[in-house]
Amino acid sequence: MRVSVMQVWCSLIILMVLCSLGAEAQVSHRVYRSSREFVEDFYKWYSALALSENANSAPDIALKEKRSAFSSQLAQLLREDSDAQARCADLVGINFDPFLDYQEVAQRYVVGRITQKGRTYMADIYAVRSGEQGEKPDVTAEFVEKDGHWFFVNFDYPNGNDLLTILKSPRLPCSRPRPSRNK
Repeated sequence: MRVSVMQVWCSLIILMVLCSLGAEAQVSHRVYRSSREFVEDFYKWYSALALSENANSAPDIALKEKRSAFSSQLAQLLREDSDAQARCADLVGINFDPFLDYQEVAQRYVVGRITQKGRTYMADIYAVRSGEQGEKPDVTAEFVEKDGHWFFVNFDYPNGNDLLTILKSPRLPCSRPRPSRNK
């Protein structure tokens, strides 16, 4: 039986392609597991904070204690919104939890499906109330990885809004400044 040089080359190319596909699948699985751990760890920590007596200041605490979990743009816009609200007695900023989008905090939150679109990953976050997970996600967290570090870049809400768009929208004017605490 005689094997041609062309057959050997074709066999080698096929073998190399199959090996590279296997390596790619392992990387994808590693990235998927890492991304899921990032989101699950954040939501486990954050939902406990939101259930605590610090619920009203939970987003500010998250920005202080988990700053690296947010893109610089998102962190800056959240800080500006919080600072504007702190200076005004009227509501001028967001009036909901930006990471949970809730009226009343649930017992816990679970991470559902994670999908990828380009460099951005999206994780569906479900509230669990009375032991039952909601049918639809309460919020979808958008996040990316850069240099081995994951961070959130936006949060999408079921009503079609998203956090970045809301934070970039013009703020209501402050008609009643909050009294200074330094008196």
